[in-house]
Amino acid sequence: MAGPPGEALEQAWRESRHIVFFGAAGIAVRLAAPLLSGKDVDPALVVVDDAGRHAISLLGGHESGANELALWVGSQLGAQPVVTTASEILGQRRLVLGLGCSRGASAEAIEGLARETLLEAQASIESVAGIATIDLKRDEPGLDAYARRWHLPVHCFSAADLDAVQVPNPSAVVAQAIGTASVAEAAALLGAGAGSTLLVPKRKSAQVTAAVALIQAQGHLDVVGLGPGGREQLTFEAWEALRAANVIVGYRFYVDIVREWLPLAVYEALDLGEETERARRAIELTRAGQRVALVSSGDAGIYALAGLVFEELNGDASIDVRVIPGITAASSAAALLGAPLMADFAVISLSDLHVPATVILQRLQAAAAGDLVTVIYNPASQRRRILLTEMHRILSTYRTPDTPVGIVRHAYRPDQTVTVSPLKSLDLDAIDMFTVLVVGNSQTNLMGDRMVTRRRYRD
Repeated sequence: MAGPPGEALEQAWRESRHIVFFGAAGIAVRLAAPLLSGKDVDPALVVVDDAGRHAISLLGGHESGANELALWVGSQLGAQPVVTTASEILGQRRLVLGLGCSRGASAEAIEGLARETLLEAQASIESVAGIATIDLKRDEPGLDAYARRWHLPVHCFSAADLDAVQVPNPSAVVAQAIGTASVAEAAALLGAGAGSTLLVPKRKSAQVTAAVALIQAQGHLDVVGLGPGGREQLTFEAWEALRAANVIVGYRFYVDIVREWLPLAVYEALDLGEETERARRAIELTRAGQRVALVSSGDAGIYALAGLVFEELNGDASIDVRVIPGITAASSAAALLGAPLMADFAVISLSDLHVPATVILQRLQAAAAGDLVTVIYNPASQRRRILLTEMHRILSTYRTPDTPVGIVRHAYRPDQTVTVSPLKSLDLDAIDMFTVLVVGNSQTNLMGDRMVTRRRYRD
């Protein structure tokens, strides 16, 4: 990006998921420091020295993909990638450190054994998500000081809960003294949660015991509505979900749109008509521990993929799913036309892939009889045009010939067209799957070139 480095980095920070900074690491650190929000939302930052010899993963090694970006930049420039996250060997940064200690054990004694145990796991304190111990040690000064030194939460468990955990190295002496045969190993496993594994079993020093458990990778699925297709119409929440995703899944046309915004992200594109396959693939990747964004146009919960995801899960609550709304096709078309949706309205899809044609015709009849402004999604494809003709016939029965019909094609995209036609002159041959129709009611008029529906009925 052009301009002073600080301004260019600030712009890239707002708009990009991956940033490559050419210059000294110290300058990059000073410029990036005021922009930091959190490791889950900050972009990946890779620094390349002026000679192009090294590509340093500076920020977002795992959360935003800086490690992978450093490898890619290195391959493109012939530079040596520099990855400093010790847990790269493990492939993730999520460990729980189980600790037990004698009364009065110092923070230094705890630190010494903890460091040795983590080194055995080929990890560092940066990989640790939290400390786990028995509730008897809740107020132990040395343990508290160690946790505060590294800004780590401490999770405390009762002796009964710890004693119920199967561990490889139980101790009868410890069980007799405090009511559980294990503190460090059992606490590590409990702290890491279901599916965790003991990475390093109990290690002992004179005053401290330590063990390390690996948290099972927990995937997350965001079902993201992209809006009508323009970057400006994408919500901030949707943008953050796309930036945070490890994999973006969707129909090829929508994936290509997102790829223009995030060219270095990982994508899986499927063909039109493979909606169920897209939902299943997104769930499969999530279960494998990935953070997935499943994308669709408009709003993900309106004629899109959110429902399919929940149908495929069939009540399975083990996957964390978030539905992120987007600007709907109806809202987009209405904004471009003026204000046609100011009173009650109906939204009807003419696609009979999932709904029988007879049901669609019944709904059209009801909307027309109820004098509802009617928004038509999926009006016609090359092979499917009969329902469009039937729609015109039904609405013409209840509407005056001069009722305005808004025709919006490719809303907010480079080839956008917006026109208004009287119902009697509607050119059915010019309507396709990229078109949204807004058919007015008895209170809809043209005010200049704007299509407006009065909020109050007038006789």
